[in-house]
Amino acid sequence: MTIEPLADNYIDHRGIYLLSHSVGLPLNSSEQAAAAGFWQPWRGANNDIWTHWLGCIDAYRDQLATLLNGEKGSFCPQTSLSSAVAKIVDSLSLDKNKNTILLSEEDFPSIAFALQKAAGGGYRLKFIPADADTADINAWDQQMTADVGMVLVTHVQSNNGRQLPVRQITELSCRKGILSMIDIAQSVAILPIDLQTWFADFVLGSCVKWVGGGPGAAFMWVNPDIIDQCQPCHVGWFSHANPFEFDIHHFDYAADALRFWGGTPSVYPYVLAAHSLGFINNIGVNNIRGYNIKLADKIIQQVSPAELQSPMEPELRSGTLILHFGARQQALLNRLQQQQVHFDTRTKGLRLSPHLCNSSQQIEALISLF
Repeated sequence: MTIEPLADNYIDHRGIYLLSHSVGLPLNSSEQAAAAGFWQPWRGANNDIWTHWLGCIDAYRDQLATLLNGEKGSFCPQTSLSSAVAKIVDSLSLDKNKNTILLSEEDFPSIAFALQKAAGGGYRLKFIPADADTADINAWDQQMTADVGMVLVTHVQSNNGRQLPVRQITELSCRKGILSMIDIAQSVAILPIDLQTWFADFVLGSCVKWVGGGPGAAFMWVNPDIIDQCQPCHVGWFSHANPFEFDIHHFDYAADALRFWGGTPSVYPYVLAAHSLGFINNIGVNNIRGYNIKLADKIIQQVSPAELQSPMEPELRSGTLILHFGARQQALLNRLQQQQVHFDTRTKGLRLSPHLCNSSQQIEALISLF
């Protein structure tokens, strides 16, 4: 598949947009799709509104299942990863002998904040230090002590642009009887993910970044083998096995991941995200990743090894390049901003994320500013 012309599918914008790791750009067709999926049924002013809206949310789950190779019933819409984390921890019975949650200091703080509050319910947190090599399975093996009951694994660490070996880590945690929760917020739709090859118990993600689906459309995946152990505390009528039973004295958990859903759902974010997911699935993540590597390699070839903070090897690198130019860093940042290059920075350097909305010519123009 020829990828280059696909940049025309995205909204017109000024400059060079390299922020797909933060907020992905919408498609030209997104507004029309949202109108058809959300506004038109509402304007119809009849009793089919919710039938149509719930069908759109089903389509969202179908697209996720296609993207990640999982069953639709194992996916539950969520508003954010943090709320999903809280629901998961609250749903599990606490084993006082395995009450430690293992995570890394390189994980995204919002997830850690949610877990810190969970610690108030009897859990304790243990952090792998930021200077540890979290790509080394031995570092995880040493930290997965007998008191660890759950491990959080961030597939792509946003601070250093590194992929973690999720399959190896989850296989190890499974052997040790430790539950695993995987954060794929920075990897979904840019790295190929096959949930059937992982040994994960829970997987969390959102569509605001590489999917280009906007905020509010997050999701959780729950391994069917563990669903019966999950008894969510925060429920609503859409957590019920039969939401339209309307028996106030009777509640049964939904048989699948929808037991984590809750009350009346939002709709608009999932309509929008389902459209963007369909576009991603039509192209194929392997093709998208190949294009990302092609553009990223153009940049890597023009910087010194000392300036590249993310891994050189594509199999270890995320979709984001992290660069630091030493003494000339601030002057370069100023120049990029003046030329309307859109990026952001973290402690390790500036973050650049080539995606389908970028052309080779844009990347060459970026390099000329170095």
